[in-house]
Amino acid sequence: MKKTSRNALIGLAFLASLFMIYFGIHFLKGINVMKQQKQYFALFDDVTSLLLSSPVYVKGYQVGLIRSITMAEKEPMRFAVALSLTEEFPIPEDSYLEYGTDLFGASMASLVLGRSSVLLQPGDTINGRKVTGLMDGAAKLMPRADSIFLRIDSLLLSLQRLTAHPSWEESINGIGQTVNQLNQTSVRLNRMTAAIEKDLPQISSNLHAVTDDLSKVSSELSEMDFKRTYIVIDETVNNLKILSERINSNDNSLGLLMNDTKLHDSLNVTIDAATRLLEDIRLNPGRYLKVKVSLF
Repeated sequence: MKKTSRNALIGLAFLASLFMIYFGIHFLKGINVMKQQKQYFALFDDVTSLLLSSPVYVKGYQVGLIRSITMAEKEPMRFAVALSLTEEFPIPEDSYLEYGTDLFGASMASLVLGRSSVLLQPGDTINGRKVTGLMDGAAKLMPRADSIFLRIDSLLLSLQRLTAHPSWEESINGIGQTVNQLNQTSVRLNRMTAAIEKDLPQISSNLHAVTDDLSKVSSELSEMDFKRTYIVIDETVNNLKILSERINSNDNSLGLLMNDTKLHDSLNVTIDAATRLLEDIRLNPGRYLKVKVSLF
């Protein structure tokens, strides 16, 4: 009797161990065997980085886990992913399951709900999509990064050779001299600016004086009777015109003097006679001297 009781206790302990192992394994997987779950399937062309027991979220809230991953088709190769949902909610027919990896490489799936009025039932198939994560993009960029690193190495080597060249020190010295010259020029400009600022009050006063003079001239010009001045100028021009007409006419002495050729001819005859007389006096001075003596 004691032996039978002992065997019974051993059997119960074994069953309890199996029960605890079963619940422990499911607990580690994140599966609550005490809660009713609904199972759906999603088809994927690629399940890289998708792990079992990966959480399934709906709008950031965990509603289940990835239960299993099996090959559904061989040609073309497709995979069936079973997901167990612990939460009860309607899933429209146009919903889909997408998964990706985070920065640390952990996989996570999101159930994106559609808007169809037709709902899926447990055991139905949902479309699957893979989201390109940060790590996937980094893996694609690695070859480009290698080429970039090679170029950076060559650039650093070129810079090292350039800095080791003797002309580099001369260039630095030349730059230093240029900076010193610029500093001297800046000092001179500051002195010029200070001198100009010192003379600015006098220049400003002179400008005010010139402005006042211009204002006075402008006021005087505005006070002038330009209309009367224009009338006087017109009268002067008319008088000059009349004088010109009289000079060009023959009905006055000045017109005759300017236009008649008789006076010109008489003057020529008189000048000619005077010239001959002077020439004769020069050649025969005694003739005119005798006449002078006989007169007295």
